[in-house]
Amino acid sequence: MDRVWSAIVGRITPARPVELDAVIRGDAAPRPRGAMLAPAPAPAPAVPVSAALWRQEDETLSRIGIRITAPLDDPARAALHLASAVIERRVIPIILSRLDHSGFERFGFRVERVPDGAGAAAVEAELRKFWNLAIIVDGGDIGRLG
Repeated sequence: MDRVWSAIVGRITPARPVELDAVIRGDAAPRPRGAMLAPAPAPAPAVPVSAALWRQEDETLSRIGIRITAPLDDPARAALHLASAVIERRVIPIILSRLDHSGFERFGFRVERVPDGAGAAAVEAELRKFWNLAIIVDGGDIGRLG
């Protein structure tokens, strides 16, 4: 596991990839913010799906949710901080993003898309159960994680 996260740390750079679709289309406008890539999920069932259905690779690891509701000023720095926490403290971050692109996808983090609006709390609650998240912190507080 440390090898995987060491590789992620090695890929973190402030350089951003070129959006090839925009280059190919030339003057294509970017997709509007908040547009979902898939339809919003149905409301959570009365009895949520058990996290036991998904076997975690290592039960000794703790998982935390990182809520991203606005673009971070420096996603590379935040990604480096989170990847270091994985290696040093054995805490796996799960990114809960309300943005189309959180900034963490390009580094290899697990990013869960949470829709904006009324269904956000239900989706986030289901993801908390599914991933067995110990806590969920706001993306702006990543520097306070230690």
